[in-house]
Amino acid sequence: MSSEVATNNTVTTTTDNNVITTESNSNLLSSSDALIQYCQYILEEEIDELTKLEYNKKGRKYKFINNSFQRIRQEDKHLIIYPEQPELKISFYSAFQILFSINDLLNTQPEFCCTILAIALEIEKNNWFEIENSSIIHFKNCIKDPRILKDEADEYIKQNPISSKHIEWGLNLLICSKLNFLHTDHHIGTKLEGEYMIHYINEYFGEEALNSIDILIALKSSVHWANIKGILYKLKVPNIKISSELTKNFENFPEPSIELQKNVYSRYPSGTSKYSLLKKSILKLKNFKYSKLIEINSEEIQKNLIWLFEICNDIEHDPIKYHLRSKAKQLCENPINLMDLSTSNKDKINSLFNLISIIVNNFARIKLQNEERGNEDEEEQQTEDDDQDEFDNLLYNSKFPKLEDSSKYYPELNEKLINLKKRIDQYELKNWNHDDIISRLIDGIDTENTLYSKLH
Repeated sequence: MSSEVATNNTVTTTTDNNVITTESNSNLLSSSDALIQYCQYILEEEIDELTKLEYNKKGRKYKFINNSFQRIRQEDKHLIIYPEQPELKISFYSAFQILFSINDLLNTQPEFCCTILAIALEIEKNNWFEIENSSIIHFKNCIKDPRILKDEADEYIKQNPISSKHIEWGLNLLICSKLNFLHTDHHIGTKLEGEYMIHYINEYFGEEALNSIDILIALKSSVHWANIKGILYKLKVPNIKISSELTKNFENFPEPSIELQKNVYSRYPSGTSKYSLLKKSILKLKNFKYSKLIEINSEEIQKNLIWLFEICNDIEHDPIKYHLRSKAKQLCENPINLMDLSTSNKDKINSLFNLISIIVNNFARIKLQNEERGNEDEEEQQTEDDDQDEFDNLLYNSKFPKLEDSSKYYPELNEKLINLKKRIDQYELKNWNHDDIISRLIDGIDTENTLYSKLH
């Protein structure tokens, strides 16, 4: 490749290996005009050439996509599209070729395959694909023509026509996959996951499909084809960074059900599980039957509890800002750097994990003894035991420090809890119920600074 740039009256010719100068010419462009032309050449010619380039590094393949080199995986599973000429149904033949390569899936699961083929056609026709997604390849950049199985595909669809139900099913699966991405950072994991993904696969294709490796493989390819931002926008996730063009493209995307929209808030976004765990655990402590007797006099702990509920409130109202991939995928305007957030609040987080650990480890083994109480109390007792079991389960979460560590973190609190537990044990052995025990031990307790009062 070579090019010429003019500066004043001198021509500079650039080749791949060297620079050759000099030839005076008074009719050449000015340096500014020449620079503009050369930049235009780079934008129009060179970048277009880059889209055809790829390189391998440590066994991984990279390709120039969306103005940067991105790693590409399983290229034979990528959907090839030609949205400028949807009547060619390039996406349909591409999807058929992918399904054809997955064992005997086309024959064993025709309803599922028609659903995937419907997804491909709808994504291409409506521009619901993700341009920057390396799972999508434009027809002009594909290596092999996807119509190699055109005759087989046309015959298959005659035998198994695509109907409106397949489109509905496919769009619901796409929505469920984006909910999975929001909550776990994965559209589909190493096994079928996601409450609604599992529900719909079972409803549409039967229980056998839930454990089908072939269906899992097909889903791993197809659910990545659709645009993440567009579907999250349709799910009414607040503050999605979405262009006017993409908004227009998704105008005719059917409204997700209210149930699926609510599922957005059923779990915290990917990358924020420890904040969710802390809040849920604190709320379990609030409901612990002896929380009215546990004093929290430390101002540090009280401030940390306020901080936790404030940040959790923000996560719950603006989940996309806290998503692990929010910055990389430009999902919102001002994404939170989760590593910085964790580092800057390390002491607060450690404090709360140790607080929960020390309380749980001291009290999780307390059980109400009810064998000799009357039958009229049996239902109430069962409820209390269920709550206690949920409380006990915190012992088995590896994220919480061991008692020997948390007791060093809060030695005075640990000593108080040990003494309180001994006193409670005495009344437990006499088969007192917990309300009577609280009434007996409440004297001398600073009720304004108990775990119960601070969390209500």
